[in-house]
Amino acid sequence: MVCAFPSPVDRDVIRTAVNTLLQTQRAAVRTIMLKTIRAVLDRYKIKKIPVDDYIVRKTKEPGWAYVMGKREVAGRKCPGCGADIYKWPGPVKILSISEGYKKDRVSYGCCCGKIFYKMEVI
Repeated sequence: MVCAFPSPVDRDVIRTAVNTLLQTQRAAVRTIMLKTIRAVLDRYKIKKIPVDDYIVRKTKEPGWAYVMGKREVAGRKCPGCGADIYKWPGPVKILSISEGYKKDRVSYGCCCGKIFYKMEVI
């Protein structure tokens, strides 16, 4: 018998949590999403799971996680719908920032459902 790791149901839980945040763009939903992702990661005792066009990872602090886009963009537009990622208020929100020496990897999520990252100069 071959078992999926993590299960398709748990991957769907992560997808649903992320998609709910992208659709609602509410801080309370973000908190629930991050804690839900962390619960799935803790269940399997793993640090990260690749899901569709993003990766979810544990933080060092207990109880939290973050989302990192897999696809890099160079311009100012969402690769899904073309929305300006810097427009405020707008459909694109920052999901996570991974700090670097000269550039930060900023992951964005759009209400159209796309998740991506851009290397931002500090």
